Amino acid sequence: MRYDGTHPTWRQERSSVKIEMTPERPTEFKVWYRPQFISNVCHICKAAPGNESCTCSGCGLVSYCSRRHLEEDEDDHEDICDALKGVTELLGSKRAHDKAYLLGPDQWREFRLGVANLCSKQLGRPLMPWETEVCLYPPHCATCHKFCNAAERCTECHSINWCCSQHKPKQHAEHCRQLSLIRQILQRKVHVIKSPQLTGVPAEMSALLPEGGDIVTYSLLTEIATSPLTIFQQLTVSENATVHIIGPEPHFEANNLSKWEIFLFNLLPSVLSLTLNFVGPEIGPLPPRKINKNGRTLDFTFHQDLYHDFANKEFASTPSLICALNPGLYRSQGFNGQDSWQDTIDAMFKHRDVPVLVTAYTKKEIGMDHERIKKQVPQAKTIVPPSPNPFSSLRPLMNFVSDDYSPVIFKNAYYTVLTA
Repeated sequence: MRYDGTHPTWRQERSSVKIEMTPERPTEFKVWYRPQFISNVCHICKAAPGNESCTCSGCGLVSYCSRRHLEEDEDDHEDICDALKGVTELLGSKRAHDKAYLLGPDQWREFRLGVANLCSKQLGRPLMPWETEVCLYPPHCATCHKFCNAAERCTECHSINWCCSQHKPKQHAEHCRQLSLIRQILQRKVHVIKSPQLTGVPAEMSALLPEGGDIVTYSLLTEIATSPLTIFQQLTVSENATVHIIGPEPHFEANNLSKWEIFLFNLLPSVLSLTLNFVGPEIGPLPPRKINKNGRTLDFTFHQDLYHDFANKEFASTPSLICALNPGLYRSQGFNGQDSWQDTIDAMFKHRDVPVLVTAYTKKEIGMDHERIKKQVPQAKTIVPPSPNPFSSLRPLMNFVSDDYSPVIFKNAYYTVLTA
């Protein structure tokens, strides 16, 4: 089965690398899901709209496949519904987003963020991720932002609305299958994926798709494999190697640790010792781990520090590679609402000739990250300019930062490499 989406790293022909399932007790990767909102589909089961579909009469934004699922969700939905009604009263409009009509792309994003912030103030607490998504992805026209009824949406992916045929996004055909895949993944909720056995080094991510493979399972596998494979292509081979991974997410870089063995360590047979230092405030105090394999060792250490604090500690050795995966360096606000990136960027380039790998979700973001680095560290040399990543995740995610360009994004989709 071939996926013919529009992600920049898809190729017409698959790599020739042979993929087999490990014959004896293959490693099982666990997939974690959180509640997620998708406009127009049932918030409980993600079913497409049908004859019994209904929408919350309070906020008018959350849909259900039946009255039963609406009633099942009443307790969880109550807070955000009341907050949205409060925002509507505050703005003096029929619906929370009505005054966004005809705003430009940047103003439309600012308006939706404003609705989310007002809802948070109404509730006196931070919004849960799915509540934020209700505010950021309402069923409004993708072009003029007018509220759309149930009949004014794509009947394939159900995720994009337009108030008239002239306002249908010109590129929607390219993204429709990706949006459909988001819903399929959340509907099926595959929780366990068996690791493949690579019989060679893959040239690109599509090499992980076996003939007749399932696209849902495959897309989830690429999200697991993307970080180690992205690092693999930039790591200089030596007997002993150390990689600093900055700002890891607990449910992305720092989970399914066996992926680092399968998609990185096993592909570096001449490396006798590989140490991965995970450094970031969100990582939590975790004990170190060690894997011994045929006289070779793979070590994991976890440091609940900002990177510039970690880098100044005596035990922090000079790394072989420094990585920041999807960090958003261009943002002026980071951890705890402060610009912690300024000191971290300086620390990333304190070691002469050590390559620094940065990835991003979009072409726009990698360009802005690269620009900030060059502005802050003028002496930094670009080894690889901002480019599409052949080992990008191919699991589509909803895009907010540049949704006027594309409604979907992918982890590690673009990358750049620099050195001091």
